[in-house]
Amino acid sequence: MLKIRLLFIFSFSFFISFSQLNIDSIGHIDYISEHATMINDVWGYVDENNNEYGLVGTEKGTSVVDLSTPTNPTEIFWEPGIESVWRDLKTWDDYAYITTEAENGLLIIDLSPLPSSSNLTTNYYYGPSNNEWESAHNLYIDSSGYAYIFGANRGNGGVIILDVHTNPMNPIEVGFFDDWYVHDGYVLRDTMYLAHIDEGFISMVDVTDKANPILLGTSFTPSTFSHNIWTKDDGNFAFTTDEVSGGYITAYDVSDPTNIFEVDRIQSSPGLGVIPHNTHVLNNFIITSYYSDGIVIHDVTYPYNLIEVGNYDTYFDQTTDYDGCWGAFPYLPSGLILATDRSEGLYVLDPDYIQAAYLEGVVTNSVTSSPIDDVEITISNSNQSNYTQSNGFYATGIFDSGVYDVTYFKVGYFPQTISTTINSGIITTQDIQLVPITPYDFTINVYDSASLDPIDAADIRLEMSLLTSEGETNALGEEVLALYYEGNCNLSVGKWGYVTYCNQLNIDSLLGSIDIFLTKGIYDDFTFDFGWSTSGNATTGLWERDIPNITDGNSAPGIDSNNDCNTFAYVTGNAGSIDPDFDDVDNGAVLLTSPVIDLTSYVDPYVNYERWFYNFHGPITPPDDTLEVLVSNGLTINSIEKIGSDSLHFFNWHEVSIRIKDYIDSLTSTMQFFFKTSDISPQINITEAGIDHFFIADAEDLGLNSLHNEIFVYPNPFSDIIKIEGLDSKVKYEIININGAKVGYGNISNLDNIIDLSYLKQGIYYLKLSSQVFKIMKIK
Repeated sequence: MLKIRLLFIFSFSFFISFSQLNIDSIGHIDYISEHATMINDVWGYVDENNNEYGLVGTEKGTSVVDLSTPTNPTEIFWEPGIESVWRDLKTWDDYAYITTEAENGLLIIDLSPLPSSSNLTTNYYYGPSNNEWESAHNLYIDSSGYAYIFGANRGNGGVIILDVHTNPMNPIEVGFFDDWYVHDGYVLRDTMYLAHIDEGFISMVDVTDKANPILLGTSFTPSTFSHNIWTKDDGNFAFTTDEVSGGYITAYDVSDPTNIFEVDRIQSSPGLGVIPHNTHVLNNFIITSYYSDGIVIHDVTYPYNLIEVGNYDTYFDQTTDYDGCWGAFPYLPSGLILATDRSEGLYVLDPDYIQAAYLEGVVTNSVTSSPIDDVEITISNSNQSNYTQSNGFYATGIFDSGVYDVTYFKVGYFPQTISTTINSGIITTQDIQLVPITPYDFTINVYDSASLDPIDAADIRLEMSLLTSEGETNALGEEVLALYYEGNCNLSVGKWGYVTYCNQLNIDSLLGSIDIFLTKGIYDDFTFDFGWSTSGNATTGLWERDIPNITDGNSAPGIDSNNDCNTFAYVTGNAGSIDPDFDDVDNGAVLLTSPVIDLTSYVDPYVNYERWFYNFHGPITPPDDTLEVLVSNGLTINSIEKIGSDSLHFFNWHEVSIRIKDYIDSLTSTMQFFFKTSDISPQINITEAGIDHFFIADAEDLGLNSLHNEIFVYPNPFSDIIKIEGLDSKVKYEIININGAKVGYGNISNLDNIIDLSYLKQGIYYLKLSSQVFKIMKIK
């Protein structure tokens, strides 16, 4: 491998210093300065004199770069094209083939005049005259001179197979595989490996007979958004990327196409949501363009143990978006890597491929000698964690030899940290025995706050920093949790028909038990699953109860309501991608339906909830979708609210309170509420919605009863403070709990009208203002 070590000043040296490990940058071209364009993919070419070239796809055309002086890469040919974010390149013999998602066909460039002339001939191919296509996402060319076109605008966008060796400037179509859309792929000998990004899986296809491809097997990827795939030279292991925020590079055993299975997965920056793009295999290493993390190299000598051994950050920021490094080409004879950063340009990188230091072993229980699964293993100076398998086996490692602190941890066991010597290229074996912690019992008793009767089947969640314990009360209203740790925790208790309780506690083995009193009421902040149902005919974007994920473009907020317990809400399409157009509501409607509610005991009930709605920038304007809320009494159903494409509703939770009797005359024991949104073809928009903090209360309980001389108390329910409006003069107030005890008092006026009640526990209280009494509810 040619190692180039020169000291010089780059034209881009004013950029901030990026992180790097075992990779140096030796050359650069800024395409924004050259052509006022961002760039995308990259490939390489070597002429008959062994001169190396870079082939760079940009949004505005194709660039050929002379790398004979890699410290000073120079563009020698430019072919303009229709503007597109996607332009991908491959070579066969002395010809380059370029696809684009603009309707520019397949560009073919004859590179044979190089190096004596840069006057290169081009041709554009659009398929057979009776079955044309104009655009495609990507391509691959195998060692026999067959090009595989992926994601063309023909049929399902599968694979079109072209013979490019017979007449390189005029390809001949010889077959196709069109079962699903194909985003990218790789071909080794007579097997085609495909990434189906829309369906979320990879596939293997026998292409021995190009005219009759045969499907061999499929397997889903971790984030079901498989973007690209590449294999080791023996064809036994494949590596994929999921192009989503926090996606993984995943290794698969593909030796048996009917039984493809995962052997390991890794992220370059765990927890930061960086997106991997394309990975390529070179001997026992994979080189990945990793968006805002730049270029990342992993040792895959042992595919069950992926270890990062090199990186070079091409991008000046850390984002969870599609910023940074798009393409990588690691196959030049010199050993140089070409990397294309979308905004920063072409980088010529000089890598030092270093084999990792490996650590393996088995973790067992010191008392029973049984293997322990899911033990976390961390190595000092590494951001990675690995875990034991069901047989107690683990495999991990680090980029360099040394003495490291290795920590073994699992909930319910005392952790161990051991100083361990690990050497590059060598597997060090270290077996560990962990000592179990003896648990203690903690009892939670749940009662009705009015009748003091025990409540059975109440849901319980106790969250500590290391452990979350869940359970359900028995007929005596109790649940006994086995806990390993003492200290602060968040305790939540709830049941449909009661207001959910949540509070922070400090517990230990001496405390032993706690009594929780729940107040009756129609309330759901979705801390627990109380039986809401979801349905619909949309292809994506179904309602789901989850912790909301944030998306780009001020669309979906990544939090639930601030006015309730915990972090759950109902949202549409909550996949891990930051792209708002991924897993949004498409091609149909989705419906969220409440449990049946008995309102016969209510006098003048209001339904209250918080919601957000996003409907914007579809391909056809204006956006025309809505979020509709409906109420039914079992006999009739009426719409009570309809939200359209209003940017005021984007990215923020909005509190809503609606008088039910304005829309339904008769309150029954079979009331239900419905939240419906849709995105109907052909006018497809980006459509997302969220619902949280649902409750029903009478007008009197909300402080809306006109008998109180237009004195209003809000918000109600409340979290920390309440406000009083409508006072004519300064008056005394008292706060009384459900047992009749005074728990707060003071003076209030129209100028000083806020009462801080953050010190109160969750529950029902009464606010007494002179001779008037208001029922108020503390919810958090």
